[in-house]
Amino acid sequence: MLERIHRIKGIGLFHDADARVHGLKKASFIYADNGRGKSTLASLFRSCSTNKPELLVNRRTIDGNNEPEAILQFSNGRRSTFQNGSWDVDRPDL
Repeated sequence: MLERIHRIKGIGLFHDADARVHGLKKASFIYADNGRGKSTLASLFRSCSTNKPELLVNRRTIDGNNEPEAILQFSNGRRSTFQNGSWDVDRPDL
């Protein structure tokens, strides 16, 4: 189970987002106005679960200086990291 999003950098509207203080539960509700990053989060989760890095590479931040990067923490301290255009571990159960 996904427990926490540690960092999203250089993807969509997320220039350098640190979300470690926000934990996720089995059912979490994400709400925001249009254009705030909800679809980017969906693409992030889909990319990790299907191991399709192009879903994130295609959402690189416009006018951003950061390479796309994401760190997701799962149960038992396991992590999946997107860096250098690929995932280190995909999570089909996401």
